[in-house]
Amino acid sequence: MRPRKIHVILFLLTVLTTFLTGLAMWGSYLNAALFSGALLFILGSHEMGHYFYGRKYGIDITPPYFIPAPPIISPIGTFGAFIKIKSPIYSKKALFDIGIAGPLAGIIATIPIMIVGIALSTFVNPESFNGNGGYMLGIPLIFGFVAETILGPVPEGQNIFLHPLAFAGWVGLFVTALNLIPSGQLDGGHIIYALFSRGFHKVISVLMIAVLFVFGVGTAPLLALAEKYGGAAAAPYLAHVPVFGGWPGWVLWAALLTLMGTRHPPTYYEDGGLGAGRMALGLLSLLIFVGCISPVPISLAY
Repeated sequence: MRPRKIHVILFLLTVLTTFLTGLAMWGSYLNAALFSGALLFILGSHEMGHYFYGRKYGIDITPPYFIPAPPIISPIGTFGAFIKIKSPIYSKKALFDIGIAGPLAGIIATIPIMIVGIALSTFVNPESFNGNGGYMLGIPLIFGFVAETILGPVPEGQNIFLHPLAFAGWVGLFVTALNLIPSGQLDGGHIIYALFSRGFHKVISVLMIAVLFVFGVGTAPLLALAEKYGGAAAAPYLAHVPVFGGWPGWVLWAALLTLMGTRHPPTYYEDGGLGAGRMALGLLSLLIFVGCISPVPISLAY
């Protein structure tokens, strides 16, 4: 299916909104263009992975719809992109391949952009912002490993000021993590459903919603409740639980996944095992999810 006028219009509007966001952040036309181009390349790669594999399996699937958003509404100038699947997916093999193709294409596009961006990033003293605030970003395992390898340890009292390409790479990891959440009809949910049983998919979906809720409220209030009602017997176990304040956005995601439901629509053919190769790719997708997610992805800095 060829892109229609609406696809082109939405894409151009998203180019504009992401460019304006980059301009507001870095104050440079070059940096704004780098951020916009890198981000749209990452988002487009993810969706085109789904698109190409959908076409491979003869699925009626649309090209990506990009969603523009003014900088005052979205801190990255977009709400992402999506495709529409207009015909049923007839087998678990097709479901798995279409589901995993997006995150794999997205992470392949993200990694080199992130590496170059981190290499171009600098250390800054937070006091240099003169109390103007800004965002503090959580550091996923993949991002932290690359930053430590390239830049070395962060000097005491300083932070990393991200180059536009590094920030686009961080967003790419975040988007990959969101899509690989193993719940419902997200890409991660498709992968779990294709590899395992319908019942296993539902159990994992419900557990993931609970995990997201914990990420949303943070462990601090939950530990306080556990100490209050668990007494001294619980103390040795609670001492090993990491303490963080949580990110309310995860509560929203938990609510959305609950409203969407944990049941996955069946494929026409509930074929059996998909083989060791796809099982290995499924495990890889889980490792990518763990490496991309951050319990508190965004917080305000003052």
